[in-house]
Amino acid sequence: MKDKKKNERKQIDFHMHSLLSDGQNSVEELVQLAYKNNMRVIAITDHNHISICEKRIVGNGNDFLEILPACEFSTSYWVPEQEENIEVHVIGLWLESVDPNDFEDIFSICKLGKLEYIQEILKILDGLNVHMSLDEVLEEQRKTGHLGRHQICDVLIRKGYADNVDQAMDRFVGNWSPYYLNPLRFIKYKKLDEVVQKIRATHGIPILCHCYGYSLDENEIETLVKTFAKTSDGVGGIEVFYENYLDDPSRMHFLKKMAYRYRLFYSVASDRHRVDQHFATGGDYTYYLKMKEALAKNNK
Repeated sequence: MKDKKKNERKQIDFHMHSLLSDGQNSVEELVQLAYKNNMRVIAITDHNHISICEKRIVGNGNDFLEILPACEFSTSYWVPEQEENIEVHVIGLWLESVDPNDFEDIFSICKLGKLEYIQEILKILDGLNVHMSLDEVLEEQRKTGHLGRHQICDVLIRKGYADNVDQAMDRFVGNWSPYYLNPLRFIKYKKLDEVVQKIRATHGIPILCHCYGYSLDENEIETLVKTFAKTSDGVGGIEVFYENYLDDPSRMHFLKKMAYRYRLFYSVASDRHRVDQHFATGGDYTYYLKMKEALAKNNK
């Protein structure tokens, strides 16, 4: 008789954040929550930081959770139609282990210019009569070690300028805010193709993140996907089952078409940050198995 628990654990989630970047749960809390929620495989993808270096297994027998090493990298991508560099995120996913030292050149660049970027955002907010000090933002940073827009959002919420992170992003600092400031004016992220190549060189799987999050139209998104696919050397993924897109048939159809056209794997992503967010609900374990099989063939 087959073990029912083995059949029950089918869900995967390859995009979430811990306190080591801009999430609200610790790594261990995420692991325990994922196990309790019957997840099969997860990856903790903190921003420009590898929080888990080796695969972990929680549970025993046929009832277990796999936690894979991963990272969400900030990269620079040239948009030909706009003649401008924008920030694009790529997840690196490793099935067994990764050495963070291999990416130190990328991580160190991400830190340069970050403080100046934050200060410039505060100037813009001040012009909107939204007042906060750099010290207030740095106090939020001290809680996790991460400095970015989410720390500004935490202060905005605490001071009553916004009710939640989504509102703070939409009104003031997010990519769709009228006051959005391109970080590449201050931070010289590595180019997308360089980061993807490094992920592949370390036997990882690069995954293109939230394609509708970059203020690109679908023609521009396709150019991005095509460029990414060419660099990923036949072992790349795209976030088709991104939680915020699941209720949008048009977006889902387009992303599946992109994955098919450019031979990219479907990836599954909650992009979980907050304690009240659930894990991914779309996709299933079979997508992970396809990635695993392709990577094994490619690495021979």
